[in-house]
Amino acid sequence: MTAKTPCIANVRALLRSGDTQRAERDARQLLAASPQNPELLYLLGCARMERGALDEAIALFERAASGDPAQAELLEALASALLRRGDLDGAERHALLAQQAEPMRSRPVNLLGLVALERGDIETALQTFARAGSLEMPNLEATTNMAVALNRSGDWRGAEEWSRSALKIASNHPAALINLGLALKAQRRLAEAREAFRRAGTDPRARFNLGYTQMLEGNIADGLPLLEARKPLLGIGRGLEKREWNGMEAQRRTLLVVHEQGLGDTLMMCRFWPQLQQRFEYVVALVQPPLGRLMEASFPGVQVVTSLEGVRYDLWCATMSLPWLLGVDALDKIPRTPWINVAAAEGSAEASQDAPPRDERLRIGINWAGNPKFAFDAVRSTHLDQIALLLQAPGIEWVSLHRGHLEHEAEAMGLPQPLQQCEDFLDTARVIRGLDLVISTETAIPNLSAAMGVPTCVLASPDWDWRWAHWYPNITVCAQERPGEWLSACVAALEAIREAMSRREGQAA
Repeated sequence: MTAKTPCIANVRALLRSGDTQRAERDARQLLAASPQNPELLYLLGCARMERGALDEAIALFERAASGDPAQAELLEALASALLRRGDLDGAERHALLAQQAEPMRSRPVNLLGLVALERGDIETALQTFARAGSLEMPNLEATTNMAVALNRSGDWRGAEEWSRSALKIASNHPAALINLGLALKAQRRLAEAREAFRRAGTDPRARFNLGYTQMLEGNIADGLPLLEARKPLLGIGRGLEKREWNGMEAQRRTLLVVHEQGLGDTLMMCRFWPQLQQRFEYVVALVQPPLGRLMEASFPGVQVVTSLEGVRYDLWCATMSLPWLLGVDALDKIPRTPWINVAAAEGSAEASQDAPPRDERLRIGINWAGNPKFAFDAVRSTHLDQIALLLQAPGIEWVSLHRGHLEHEAEAMGLPQPLQQCEDFLDTARVIRGLDLVISTETAIPNLSAAMGVPTCVLASPDWDWRWAHWYPNITVCAQERPGEWLSACVAALEAIREAMSRREGQAA
């Protein structure tokens, strides 16, 4: 019996069904006979894009466009691939070309909304998604994207409403269910959030967020394994040639621990490195460059590197996977004794300027904003004048712990900025070591101060991170009652300041 010859219609049907492997196989077979066919190049590019091969997909789309430059569907696909790769200007350019080719199509407008969203321009994104919805009704993509933008802006009730509207169009749409779950989680309706994520099925984003919700509830036995779903989503381990460690004993081997997205992740999970040293002959930790000297000072038995050039290892693991791999299945198994120690580096020739001399006042470091490129920065960061109530507390010597785009706010308020003289996080740790209390929004700073054992107050959004709940014994969470309303967080932080004053008075007595 002869094998059935594939046709273009079958390739499209396979892509619609999600069978990208067979779609790619059949597209390649057809391309052998017609290597410059724009439609086949486009379809193969779609299959490769869905399988994560963005560079190859973009090259295929560009080849297809040279033969059919005005096809809106092709231009949309190229814009989508460029957006996934992070080329926002390229994505915008091709989405506009697709819109010019067919002005009444909603897909290019949706893509323009996603570009605005990735740029942090939530207002433009919401307006653009609304315009896409007006072009095609009902519009599942625009409705779902409205929920995405509202979740990022902190309008979680609005995100819930738009997610439910999307589910009226498609009752089991994974993205709509995930956005519904995120909106419910942010409102701390955790049981409902868990149900939404479960309904979304095996989608890795749903599994990750289900695990995240369980971590908030303190259920780390079920939460930690589900958080492993983040690895394919973030490309963790991509390009590493050796096998990933599965948690089994591995004496006489070298383990490589690789960092993930944030500096805070490394600061939080390096507490487990001593346990790794008991299991492996050598431990190599790949960390972000700003953490290199600090990690070397705190963990002299670990080979700390900031590049993999010339590094030899037998197995690797991801930083945030350490508690799961080490069998931490209950809150009382989490190490909480301070694990970041800068004393070992004191007196070194390369040591930077230490903290300024102390006076009798309580000394508090304050940080109010993080990386503005973070997707949810609109919810977690603020401006110094929004929390200026704290600066009015008497008997306090305030110092700024903010480094970055809002340093001018500290200057306007007359706050000392010792971090401006800091080279990296080792110098930052030296400054923090001289403080009685750290008050910060959800950035790397509270991870560092809490890991050092310095009392820390986290100014948090209502949808605060699970790490602040159970993983640091010396952290007080001061959460907003409503997104963007910082008064309630400041009132709670003032109580933490009073407690720090009482501690100081007790030590003096």
